[in-house]
Amino acid sequence: MDKLTLVEFADLNEGLGSKDSFENVFTLVELNEEDIGAPDTSARFLPMRLDALLMVLVLKGSAEISLDYIPYTLKSNSFVVITPAHIFQLRKSERHFKGFLIAASQDFLQSCRFGKPEQGHSVAQYMEIKRNPLTALDAGEVENLTKAIQLIQSKIKEKTHLFRKEAVQNAFIGFLLDVANILLIKKELAVNKTLSRKEQLFERFLELLMKHAKEEHLVSFYAEKLCITPQYLSLILREYSGKSANKWIDDALLMEAKALLKVPDISVQQVAETLHFSDQSTFGKFFKKHMKLSPMEYRKS
Repeated sequence: MDKLTLVEFADLNEGLGSKDSFENVFTLVELNEEDIGAPDTSARFLPMRLDALLMVLVLKGSAEISLDYIPYTLKSNSFVVITPAHIFQLRKSERHFKGFLIAASQDFLQSCRFGKPEQGHSVAQYMEIKRNPLTALDAGEVENLTKAIQLIQSKIKEKTHLFRKEAVQNAFIGFLLDVANILLIKKELAVNKTLSRKEQLFERFLELLMKHAKEEHLVSFYAEKLCITPQYLSLILREYSGKSANKWIDDALLMEAKALLKVPDISVQQVAETLHFSDQSTFGKFFKKHMKLSPMEYRKS
């Protein structure tokens, strides 16, 4: 049941509309209002896990997303990286949103390696930016990344090239090197920050929540794992996020529940079992309390 919220690369690729694709393992899209701007009830607005590395360069407009339950606003001249480890949700976007989206499957990432082969580091591992997914860029950096993306695009279109795969891979690696160079130059990533004790606890809580949200609903579980009291945990979370521990847990459960309820072949009873509620009635009361809709009403909406 855990895999039901995972969007496979092939399904993601199919839903991206007009695009330049390489062997259904790598895709580049010029985003515009037809791609993500108009609000609708499609799966693109549901919380999900992606079996792919997603990168978006925003050229115009804005969009609101959440990664691991933390909200981010994508604005003009910004760059975001969404890893397979993230829980992702597109919450809102403007109709005049424009930019580039790159989607790379796990297979494609594993075929692109930096440094010596025995190091075994894929490009996804090389770019350790899960904790800093969103970066503001200046005009020159946007221009450089745009040129690198256009080079990838041109290599994808060269379908008669005898070494097309290698050409696409090399163009992609060149793009990632440009990205890594920009991120490392940025002050916030170039300097190793020492996290305070509270910041460490907050970060560790998010990791535990992502791993255990489905089966562990009590603040006491997370507090015990962190060797602190439930009251102190809630104090830290309120200080850094404005939300209590209970609110974080409820929000995580709701995101998982909404994703599962949009899968037609899963019954409400199965959703309740997957999320470790004692029974369907208890799950229904929890869901309606927070969503003002019953699980079945939400499924039909």
